[in-house]
Amino acid sequence: MLIETYNLDITVSNHSAEEFEYEAIAHLPVDITQALPYLNATLRNGEYLPHVPAFSWKKDDHKIGFWPDKIAVDHLESREQAEAVVRQLVDMVNDTWERRGEIEPDSTSRENLQPLELYRLLPKTNCKICGESSCFSFALKLAAGQVQIRQCTPLHTESEHEEKKTQLETLLAAKRTLL
Repeated sequence: MLIETYNLDITVSNHSAEEFEYEAIAHLPVDITQALPYLNATLRNGEYLPHVPAFSWKKDDHKIGFWPDKIAVDHLESREQAEAVVRQLVDMVNDTWERRGEIEPDSTSRENLQPLELYRLLPKTNCKICGESSCFSFALKLAAGQVQIRQCTPLHTESEHEEKKTQLETLLAAKRTLL
C-alpha cells in the first residue's frame, strides 16, 4: 500500500459566494510522484503535467488534483462527503499503485479538449434535442466527456453539417486514442 495514512483538512470553499460548499486536502506523508503516470494511464479526461508534477481530473462535479504530497478535491456538500470522497481517492491511488505491474505508465502531457473549439463545429441551433439548454452547454459537456456526439441530432441528420461533423469526430477520436 502506497498511502497508509494522511491528514485531512476540510474547509469552506471561497470559490463561490452563491453556493456553500467544502474543499478537502489530504496531506500525504509519502511521495506519490511515481503513481501519477499510472493515474494518467488509467483515468479518462485527466491532464498530466509531468514537469510540475501534478495530475488533474474531473469526476462528477468534483475537480481533483494529485500532487506528490497531497490530494485535493472541491465542490463537496458536507464534511462527511469530503471524508468519503477523499477515502475513495486514496483507495483508488493505492489500487492503481498495486496494479502498476499490469498498467503501462503514461508520462505524456496532454491538454483537455477546449469547449469553444468543439462549439465552433456544432450546428449552433440551440434546439435542445440533446437535452442541453444550448449548443455551448453541449460543447462544455462534450469536452468533459459527459455527453456523446451522437446526442446532437442536427449534426447527424442535416447534410449541411456533414463537414463539421467529420471534423468533430476526427478531433474526438484523436483525443480518445490519447486516453
